[in-house]
Amino acid sequence: MLTCGIVGLPQSGKTTLFTLLTNYTPPEGKPSAIAMANVPDSRVDRLSAMYQPRKTVYGQIQVTDLAGLSEGTGKSAAFLDSIRPAQALIHVIRAFEGDYPHPLGSIDPIRDFNIVNHELLLADMALVETRLDRIKSSSKTKGPGKEQLPVLEKCMEHLLDEKPMSLLPLTEEEQQQLQGLIFFTDKPQLLVVNLDEADLGTTPQWLDKLMTISQEKGWRLLTLSAQIEKEISQLSTEEQKVFLEELNILEPGTALVAREAYTLLGLIAFFTVGIDEVRAWALKQGGTAVDAAGTIHSDLARGFIRADVLSYEDLIQLGSEAAVKEKGLAQLVGKDYIVQDGDIVHIRFNV
Repeated sequence: MLTCGIVGLPQSGKTTLFTLLTNYTPPEGKPSAIAMANVPDSRVDRLSAMYQPRKTVYGQIQVTDLAGLSEGTGKSAAFLDSIRPAQALIHVIRAFEGDYPHPLGSIDPIRDFNIVNHELLLADMALVETRLDRIKSSSKTKGPGKEQLPVLEKCMEHLLDEKPMSLLPLTEEEQQQLQGLIFFTDKPQLLVVNLDEADLGTTPQWLDKLMTISQEKGWRLLTLSAQIEKEISQLSTEEQKVFLEELNILEPGTALVAREAYTLLGLIAFFTVGIDEVRAWALKQGGTAVDAAGTIHSDLARGFIRADVLSYEDLIQLGSEAAVKEKGLAQLVGKDYIVQDGDIVHIRFNV
């Protein structure tokens, strides 16, 4: 399963964000934790209002609260080992004062951002350097791996410029030559700046600079106050609306984080609907109708015949499945159909 890892320095608020996303509180002293997070989606709400199902289920992603980066022997290795399995990263950066001290003695978001990403950059450099040394020390003139030399040297030059691997253009052949090498800086990042309540809605100079840096690296940046988010989560739905309006916030920041994480992992949502259940399912972008069937249940993929597909937009605009079909907008597709974000899918199968 695709996993989004939450990283950051200790006391940044990353575990608080993890708990808010997953509604799970990790045991004290546990270096990492894993749980599922719901992904709020207004389309699910609209479909649920239309079908009045017995059960409504949002899409979900797997989120891991990873070990914080701390100083000390072996701490860096533990930090990197915890990140390795994650396909994407939510990087929490502390920008609040709080009641507990920052481990480095002061609040400096730019410094903290650089510390974590410098560690990832150094790890990628070490990986490339080790591979280069191994190939160059081979006694055979055309030993295994020699064809990798040009692309590895290209990677090293790029990393020495302090650029993440995600920004390095590679040909299909070069990508194949690098298969098996896991680059930390190739993992997409979402920067979440954890602010004091008083700073919500403001853009101090350091934040403007951090936004510029994130844009240069191709990363998204969101701001929130984890403390405020925690208070919001303890309110009723109606109380939440009032509280958010008072703060001039459209929706909880955690909802934005969950949706951005969905995108980071390269996922789209398709829906199954009916009076029993309205559900959003996560599917890798580019997934086919038979992939969607397998996401619902392996038997559906095994016995796949066809899939009835209509778009969410058409259904909402016309008001019913019958109206969509009457307009000729419903599709009957085969197993190779590429599912689109927002498709409503009914699988025809025989097992």
